[in-house]
Amino acid sequence: MADLGLFSPQNSTIDDACYINQHDAPFRLCALKHQDLSSVATLLSRCFYPQEGWRSWLTPILKMGIFHDLQSRYEVHRTPYTRLVGAQVLHSPEPTLIGTVEVALKTLSPWLPFAPAVPYISNLAVASPYRCQGVGKQLLFACEEIVRQWEHPYLYLHVLDDNTPARRLYAKAGYQLVDSPPSWPTLFSPSSKRLLLCKHL
Repeated sequence: MADLGLFSPQNSTIDDACYINQHDAPFRLCALKHQDLSSVATLLSRCFYPQEGWRSWLTPILKMGIFHDLQSRYEVHRTPYTRLVGAQVLHSPEPTLIGTVEVALKTLSPWLPFAPAVPYISNLAVASPYRCQGVGKQLLFACEEIVRQWEHPYLYLHVLDDNTPARRLYAKAGYQLVDSPPSWPTLFSPSSKRLLLCKHL
């Protein structure tokens, strides 16, 4: 599908209700609220963790952990520099979340808690039936516009080195490799490395 053009460098402000709509786009971007956190946790668990096989029995537990983590950030410790953006299907009987992304000011390493906080993208996810339709690109553009309003010149994110579709998306959007540190194997990504990418806005 061609670029939907929901965001462009000429777009100006973003408010807390709805970012932008376009009559020919099948989805809209909006700021998510605390009542949307359960849907976000469901989407993230479906996108990031196994739904079949022996490892899938852990997914409900991980989903619960995601939900409580989101609750902590958005209901208990919310700050002005933490935003959760979603993509919802238009012309649906009820709002259906098909994509989400989080952007916040945070340090790049948990081992350096006193390092300067920088704008950082995490948990970018798009439901599988809606991939390759411009949803991920528009979620990225929304984050970039938010960070411009925060008056920060750089935006960072991590991606696994074997996640080819995501790396292709980020490369097309202008993100460049900054660092490729060694990483420890995990249950769900036994040999993947986390690559740090950055874009100058």
